[in-house]
Amino acid sequence: MNIRTKSIPSEFVFKVSGGVDYNTNNSTEGFFYSGGGDDWTGRDDGTRALSSVIQNNLDQAQADDGIEGSGTYPLTLAQRQQMLGSMFWDIGPDAKEVDPAFDIGATLGDRFVTDYGEIGFLSSISYANEWSVGEEQSGTNLGTVGCSDLPDEKTAGAKCFAQSFDGVETEQSVSWSGMFNVGYEYNSNHRLELTNVILHDMNDRVRVRDFVDVNETVFGVRELQRVDMLFEERRMTSSQIEGTHNFPELNFLYFDWYAGTSRANRQAPGGVSATYQITQQDGEFLSQQLQDVSATNVSRQYQSLRDVSDTWGWNAGYPINIDGVELEIKAGADFFEKARKAENITIQVPHRAIADDALVGDQIDEIFSSDALASDEFYASSTGAGILQSNMADGDEYAAGTKIDAYYLMADAFIDNTWRLSGGVRYEDFRQISVPFEAHANSFAVTTEEAADLAFMEDDFFPSLALTYIMDEEMQFRLNVSESAIRPDLRDVSTTFFIDPLTEFLVRGSPLLKSSKLTNVDFRWEWYREAGNNLSAALFYKDIENPIELVELGTVGGAAPNLLTANGESGELYGMEVEFLQDLSIIDKDLVDFFVTGNVTMSDSNVVIGAADDGVTSLFEEQLLDALNATSASNIVTNNERRLVGHSEWVLNLQMGYDSPNGEHSATLVYNAFGPRIIVPGTRGNQDAEEQTFHSVDFNYSYYPDFNTQIKLSLKNLLNEEKQITQEGLDLLREERGMEIGLSYSYNF
Repeated sequence: MNIRTKSIPSEFVFKVSGGVDYNTNNSTEGFFYSGGGDDWTGRDDGTRALSSVIQNNLDQAQADDGIEGSGTYPLTLAQRQQMLGSMFWDIGPDAKEVDPAFDIGATLGDRFVTDYGEIGFLSSISYANEWSVGEEQSGTNLGTVGCSDLPDEKTAGAKCFAQSFDGVETEQSVSWSGMFNVGYEYNSNHRLELTNVILHDMNDRVRVRDFVDVNETVFGVRELQRVDMLFEERRMTSSQIEGTHNFPELNFLYFDWYAGTSRANRQAPGGVSATYQITQQDGEFLSQQLQDVSATNVSRQYQSLRDVSDTWGWNAGYPINIDGVELEIKAGADFFEKARKAENITIQVPHRAIADDALVGDQIDEIFSSDALASDEFYASSTGAGILQSNMADGDEYAAGTKIDAYYLMADAFIDNTWRLSGGVRYEDFRQISVPFEAHANSFAVTTEEAADLAFMEDDFFPSLALTYIMDEEMQFRLNVSESAIRPDLRDVSTTFFIDPLTEFLVRGSPLLKSSKLTNVDFRWEWYREAGNNLSAALFYKDIENPIELVELGTVGGAAPNLLTANGESGELYGMEVEFLQDLSIIDKDLVDFFVTGNVTMSDSNVVIGAADDGVTSLFEEQLLDALNATSASNIVTNNERRLVGHSEWVLNLQMGYDSPNGEHSATLVYNAFGPRIIVPGTRGNQDAEEQTFHSVDFNYSYYPDFNTQIKLSLKNLLNEEKQITQEGLDLLREERGMEIGLSYSYNF
């Protein structure tokens, strides 16, 4: 992503803005909790954090003893009570009517002329606080076991989800950002800019859902409910200085450079997941308690991730004019370094360690109240043994790093104002490593030799060639051929599991993952007409070597499905795209202020995973066996050949707009849609899970009563569509989005 920020405004600017937003789903009552005192700022004040008393016990306990220890590190009842009581339990959740969303912002900037050049600055701040309530249905572990015992509306034919959820999700989102840019222009040929950005956002989610487990649920007798909470806080700070220098005295040689550093972190403290059992008789409610099954737990999760990135580079160009040819030679370099430290601590409170009478209740804050935890009667044993378990494994803490050194050389020639030929080559030296730590120990879980095997290093040349034919002032043709690479992210090569935010499947990477190499070809026709009207059409083709895909790993019992990031053997993507902008004066000259614009893409793709039973161990199978720590594994992939994950065969974006002649009114009606796309590849004979078409219709209207004021009305998701992922005719995920109504105001002083 290339973001270009403005540092020196053309004149003094001071702008304030604010808005409110309402979602129709918010008329439904949600469930939430009080949280910490700084939640409104998008930050946890330490309320949810892992307490020092637990951290100290984790640090002292041996890896094979876990948080409770054994003969080498015994704990007393008082110590266990102290650890359990140090956790944040004031979660409830309680019924809540949510507030409308709102946002505010301000921008300030100016330019100053001095005898030594011009200096300017531009600064901005923004804050938004949004609430949402919605219905959500989901399922996991598709199969045939227990389906006949479900009500007809819970199953489709012979298959069903072994676990399914249906209930209310309540979420608060807080985001704020700031920017301060300073620029200095000595003259039109020399310029310096300093850019500083901070981005911060928080999501706090509570879900109360009916839970069906085909192995445990008996409708009308014993039913289940799942309550979970997830708090995520993310922040990124970035600073970059760059310079641009032109030298007219050297035949307009130019040179630009940049250097930057950024810090990013993600904190997810104190996540909670609890399962309740509701006992009924003849369909009438009798009681509710934490599920009375020995293998169940209240799960607490504490996650942290910290990234440090540094980047710098330069570019230079030298123009050469020959008869009928404008030639420019360019060269440059980019350098990138990124280091990461991540930790995922899971602590479980087994239900079997809690006394039977203490399990009764329907509120987390009541069951785990301070009075209850301080009472000896809360614990199943006189010592409180087994009340805390650490589920942390080797690799749940890891350190990783990436380094890329890249250089390029290219030439750009403009011939007779008709042909433009541009080509060059880029060299990349790529290095990456992810090393797991032992659970509860500040030491690596691998030997030095094994760590060396985890290092991934490759270097390659990537050529490119572009040819443009300018037929006349309105029409031109472009042909581009290039090679590129898709590099695995740091988490893609880590053995640590993370939760996919859409499906909630557990996803892990592979240390054996390789980069994907692409050959790209596209041909484009462009027609630029009067009044900005235009039309273009393109054909494109991509050949992919070792495409990075997701495949499912085997799981045990009712565990959530595990997905592995792995390389397929080969892949390809091809299709066509049409893009246009046209005012409606072609229908009637009185409609000149109306316009339509949009693009449509029709494409297809194919990937071969390499899971065929042909007696040859493919790269994918090597990564699968490494992840399973096995020497052999049965082929569980349903479709060894299919479309690429996330690829839609068609994408449509249309917009109809109006701009009034006096500039006071502007309105757009926007329609976006995409074809079904694979989200989770099918295994064990089950078909692929696909996200279904989402038809989005939005309306925006802006009123400018004067040059300084804007009033904007926005209506989103007018069709009130739902997000839906289906597999074998069942809803893997169904989520209400609701219709949104927003009103904002801004004023330039």
